[in-house]
Formats: sequence, C-alpha cells, structure tokens
Amino acid sequence: MTDNILKRFIEGFKEGHFVRVGSKRHDLFIGKDDEGRYCYEYRGVFSPVKIVGSKPLVVNQYKTPEGILILRFSLDLNDLIGCFSAFCEDLTTSVDEISDENVVYKTLTARYQEWRKLFKPDRISMSEPEIQGLIGELMFMRDYAIPHWGIDNAIESWTGPEKTHKDFSYGNEWFEIKTISAGKETVRISSIEQLDSDIDGTLVIYSLEKMSPSFNGVKLNSLVNELYSTFSLAQRDALINKLSLFGYDFNPTYDNFVFAVTDKAAYHVSKDFPRLERNNVPLPISKALYDIIISELTPFKIQID
Repeated sequence: MTDNILKRFIEGFKEGHFVRVGSKRHDLFIGKDDEGRYCYEYRGVFSPVKIVGSKPLVVNQYKTPEGILILRFSLDLNDLIGCFSAFCEDLTTSVDEISDENVVYKTLTARYQEWRKLFKPDRISMSEPEIQGLIGELMFMRDYAIPHWGIDNAIESWTGPEKTHKDFSYGNEWFEIKTISAGKETVRISSIEQLDSDIDGTLVIYSLEKMSPSFNGVKLNSLVNELYSTFSLAQRDALINKLSLFGYDFNPTYDNFVFAVTDKAAYHVSKDFPRLERNNVPLPISKALYDIIISELTPFKIQID
C-alpha cells in the first residue's frame, strides 16, 4: 500500500482535493490542504484531545459546519514524502479492523506518537560513517536475520543501537557488522570486546561505494521504508524504538548519501582469528581500537546465505 499512496501523492493533487484510502469502513483520506501541503485526515465523530505536532508534521483538529470532526496530519517538508507515505500506510492499516470511531481516533493518535520519534529534523544529523554503519546493519537484518530467524527475532537480536559489543546475537550465534568504503584495505574494530567471545562468531563486512544522489542505489530512508512495509504494527514500533536509539530520524539530507554495494564478505571468528581478547591484553589497558588488514582474513572467509 505504501507504494500506492506514494504514487498517488507523486501523481499530484489540486489544493484542497482529497481521495479516500483504505477500506470504506472509515473516512480516511489523503490529499493536499489549502496551503499545498500533503495531508492525511480522518473524518468522524470522536472525542478529541490535545495533540502536539512536530516541525515536519503539523497536526490540526477542527469541526465542519455539518458537525463532522477532522483530524489532519500535514507534511511541512516535501522531501519527506516517501516517509510520510509509509506513515499514512501505517495509520490506515492500524484501524482496518476497528469499528468504533472513537477507538479509531485513539489508535491514529497513538500511532502518530510512535512515528513522531522519527520526525525530528532539528536533531543533529548522523554523520556519513554512521549512515553507512546503519545501512550495513539494516541490510544484514533484511538479507540474513529475517530470512533465518523471522522478523520478531531479527529485531530483538539487533543490539547494535544499544551500544552492546555485538551487533546481532541469537541463540548461540553472534554477528558483528562492519561497513567500509569501497577499496579500503582495513576494517576498524572499536573495542577489545567487539570480537572477544568464548563462542565462535561471524564478522560481516560490507563495502560501499558512494555515488551521486541521482544514482539508483542504496539509500538509508528507502531501506527503512522497505522494512516498515513488511512489518506488523508491533514490529514497526520495535524497529522505531531501536532506530531512535541509533540516532536515526526521517532526515531528507540522508537521501544525498547514495551507495552501491561493491562487496560483502563474512569471516568465521574462531580461536585463531587475529583479534584482541581481554585475557591477552595487559590489565592496565582498559580500552583499545585497532585495524585488521582484510586480505589477511582470507583463511577465515566463509559463505553465509
């Protein structure tokens, strides 16, 4: 549905024109307000409460002369139309099975409060290395964790945003995800504990080449929207919370960072793997970061589907 809503937004609306979305059970609409902003609105009979908007999402509530109440979300930043479309799709599916209009209203406002965590353009933007790192972790979630463990376990196993030593851990497996610029010969390990474990694990390295903004490559916002489109409401909430911990928000400047995946390699981190371990580092050394020459890891290279 996200693609359909986005397509309808892109096709264009005249100011003040709206079309129905979702089932006919509820009066849900997308369109443009009189100021030319993309909008989503619910029309019904409900008991409104005060709702605080955010900078890119303006929230209005008012009553028509006919006595119909309207809850409207308006997008103040057109560059976020893709993210706004995903937001609209989430609102629509969240109330599909609800009949009571007041419960519909409460559900829509609750969904907005969750999404509001990511509509924060005043937050300090993530750096390019942080963007690359998050792309790598989300690609691993999409391509490996979800197919092997399922969506719920994949999200729960993702502890990178919580600043733990391992990015993913599930059952007796752990994975550390690294993203480097294409052509780089080393990978940086940011702590002694990052590859230290009594249990064998896997180091996954993605190589990304930065491309022009017009290139049809990997974009962070698009990757997030792709995952949202396949998740249930509870799964979306869990992902939103973890993305917020990571420092991610719907920032249109992230779309200027477009990458081509030039390589992906996985390495078995076992007893003989070249790494620092707490038990072989002098006690007075409390912290360390180090670089590993990737070409020296060939004996440990493995294939993961």
